[in-house]
Amino acid sequence: MDFPHDAFLGDDFLSVDAIFTPAGGQAREIRVCFTLGVEDISIGGDIVPQGIIGKAGCLSLDVEGVKNGDVIEVSDVSYRVLKPQPDETGWTVLFLGKRY
Repeated sequence: MDFPHDAFLGDDFLSVDAIFTPAGGQAREIRVCFTLGVEDISIGGDIVPQGIIGKAGCLSLDVEGVKNGDVIEVSDVSYRVLKPQPDETGWTVLFLGKRY
């Protein structure tokens, strides 16, 4: 089943340009649907109640090989990938923590 990813990454939706930098790799511009909110999160067995977490949805091909610790910059703020979550449609959601 094909999923209309372009519908989410166009200017009519809340998508933005971002810079994806894999560890030890070259930075490249990608398009993401970005949100920043407060929610209960559990990453790697550690529960952080009501933590602030970012999410970036993007084409899986744009972040092929993404790993925990890779960096995404959105609106001049750097975030580190806490958990990549690809699905079977070619879409990946990246759970992000602010990079200090």
